[in-house]
Amino acid sequence: MKLIIDIGNTNSVYAILNDNNYIYKRRLSSNENIENIINEISNYNIHFIAIASVVPKQTLIHIDAFQKYFNIVPFLVNHKNANVKLNVDNINEVGADRICNVKAALNIIDSNCIILDFGTATTYDVINQKKQFIGGAIAPGIKVSALNLINKAAMLNETNLIFPEKYIGKNTITNIQSGVMFSAIHSIEGMIKNIKLELNGNADIILTGGFSQLISPKLTVKHKHIPNLTLDGINLIHEENKNE
Repeated sequence: MKLIIDIGNTNSVYAILNDNNYIYKRRLSSNENIENIINEISNYNIHFIAIASVVPKQTLIHIDAFQKYFNIVPFLVNHKNANVKLNVDNINEVGADRICNVKAALNIIDSNCIILDFGTATTYDVINQKKQFIGGAIAPGIKVSALNLINKAAMLNETNLIFPEKYIGKNTITNIQSGVMFSAIHSIEGMIKNIKLELNGNADIILTGGFSQLISPKLTVKHKHIPNLTLDGINLIHEENKNE
């Protein structure tokens, strides 16, 4: 069995693979006590641990804790071991999560591709026909945008981020929901349209990340929804390195 960990700024995802099948998956706050997750998975017979992280401090905490408990040195994804072509100004700036997304996408597509990952930030990862990651865009995440609005306005209260029935809200909650959620959809579709133009009009679209399940049904653009894309990428990169 293999433990795969995707460490993000807000949440971390823990998954266990058995013969490439996900048999366990949890999304927890990145500030969660690491001992809690270790206790939860202690009964699994784990032989490998692979990590992709964008939070250096949490990376060290995880490596130390899991090496101590399982006596396994975790494999850490980076641009040097991913075997992904990064056609950008500075390859050291590309986050491990984006590298993993690209790796997994390249395993299932054979053309231009735009990957949208909905997390703390909404990232657009762009792959060209040469199978190169050529950059993309980073926008504030949907929840980040909503919380910033709420924090700046004294009369607004935190609310559930779901799509209301109509664009015209009748109370503060539905006003916020409409403004945040429908604006996000139009922003996303506008970004996709213009990125496609820069790719000469054609690209496969893949959605992943925490908010992707909510966004996917509302998006009018043809796309694939692959919730485990980042985890799949971590696994692919680890498998390649394990077999070398």
